[in-house]
Amino acid sequence: MPTIIEEAIALAAKGIAMPPEQIALLPMAEQIALAEQVDARRRSMRQEHQLLFYQPASPTARLMHLSMALQLIASGGNRSSKTDTLLAELVIQLTGIVPYSLEADYPRAKLRPPIRARVMCESLTSTLEPIIKPKLRWRDWNGRGEPGGPYGHWGWIPRHMLLRGRWDDSYSEKYRTLTLTNGSTVQFMSYTQELDDLKGGSYHIVLNDEGGPQAHYRENHMRTMDVGGGIYTALTPPDETSAAWAYAWIYDEVYERGLPGPRKDPQIDAFTLFTEDNRILDPHDIAEIGRNLSPTQREVRFHGRFLHLSGLIYPLFTDREQWWCFGCNAVVLPDGPCCISCASQELAHFCHVVEPFDVPGGWPVVMVLDPHDRKPHALAWYAIDPSDDIWQVAELELDAGPLDVRDAVHALEEERGFLVMRRLIDPNMGQNPSRQGGGRRGRTVRDDFDEVGLRCDLADDNQQTARNAMRELMKPDRRTQAPRFHVFASCPATIFDFGHYVWDEWSRYSSETHDPKPKAREKHDDFPACAHYLVNDHPTFSGLRQRGEILRRPGSVRP
Repeated sequence: MPTIIEEAIALAAKGIAMPPEQIALLPMAEQIALAEQVDARRRSMRQEHQLLFYQPASPTARLMHLSMALQLIASGGNRSSKTDTLLAELVIQLTGIVPYSLEADYPRAKLRPPIRARVMCESLTSTLEPIIKPKLRWRDWNGRGEPGGPYGHWGWIPRHMLLRGRWDDSYSEKYRTLTLTNGSTVQFMSYTQELDDLKGGSYHIVLNDEGGPQAHYRENHMRTMDVGGGIYTALTPPDETSAAWAYAWIYDEVYERGLPGPRKDPQIDAFTLFTEDNRILDPHDIAEIGRNLSPTQREVRFHGRFLHLSGLIYPLFTDREQWWCFGCNAVVLPDGPCCISCASQELAHFCHVVEPFDVPGGWPVVMVLDPHDRKPHALAWYAIDPSDDIWQVAELELDAGPLDVRDAVHALEEERGFLVMRRLIDPNMGQNPSRQGGGRRGRTVRDDFDEVGLRCDLADDNQQTARNAMRELMKPDRRTQAPRFHVFASCPATIFDFGHYVWDEWSRYSSETHDPKPKAREKHDDFPACAHYLVNDHPTFSGLRQRGEILRRPGSVRP
């Protein structure tokens, strides 16, 4: 039967403290000896078995471990833990060891050692040796403060998983391959190697550090397909415009397709990690670094923003909380209670995306229809509050005829209890010749919807006027400390469109010396267009209420 000391040491190995009342049963001299032994055992365990004590650096990092996607991409700021998280995930699957912090919900289907893995990095000399290897070797400390402290970690591969407990015995310099005691292997390569060097063999996991060339990604993806393997990518996009365009392919082919929303590819999960969310970093140090960066550089270096999206038409639109400085009239990073740029304390926390709530019955609602003939129709509903602020409260994308669209519209409005006072339709498509009218001359798309009882007024499509108005509505108001345009979190297509709505043929030159072309790209423009039609109609709470014509009253019978 184990003694109290043996039991305490065994618990310490699992990161569990023995109850004080049990320790109090020992004489004082033995309590002191126990404390020293437990502390020594804990330090030794954490160094040799750091993976067991792994803690995700942020809530988003935790979600990455729970992902079952075959393609996983993490775009993040510098020191946001993107590479560390994916290396820890790689080691979990190599060893079959699940950290205590993930024990309850880690998907066991991902564990199938022994496996074959490949790690791609930018350079074998400047990346693999000083950065990647120390994150894996059990004897190397990664972080700030005293080794073994709370602000870092020892290498992820447990000592007992190395041949004879030695890295040098497990790692072949000639083949740049690490072999573990359970038979799992990791091959290390760089993007500077020829594409032919990547061919041959199959891998259960390929981990790309900092993206890499498109041809390398595709070849590595092929290496995973015959074993149902995954390809994981961690990168911080470049903050220099010409280099950023070299990364546009990974945004279009992988990252964008993995973002949450109705267009998401089920085989891809995309995550964005923010430097400020990394629990081991000092917030003051982050603020000091940010002080010398431009707003664009901060978005890249801290939030993993792809710089080729600098052509965003609404760069202010955000689905996460940010800080607005009324002194700078811009998004900033705070340093305590002050703006890091101008030291003003006139700061506001803001976000355009809000959790849905029951729309008050007296708020008038405007429905906007953007019909299409080659893709689904886009429909959006906007509630106007007594302060004339705009709340997008619902959206629909329907590939259907006018009658089915009408039924879906009425069903949604009845379910939500909307007081619909006005309907608008895109004036361009609305006046296009109908394809539903049996060839009747002069019949339009708008007539098709009128005939089934979905009567809409033609909207004003002055894009420049609408964009100017939207930019003002998106800025936080000094009195309310909040924007005047909001979107319910239950409108994912709208949120996605506003985050990806860009100028057409955005220049590859510096945005400081070249203006974007004034024409918007006809992609991800459906719901921004709906918002444009709304703001050009100048809706107000009192104006809509005084119209006297209610198109849809809560609980009314369908026509």
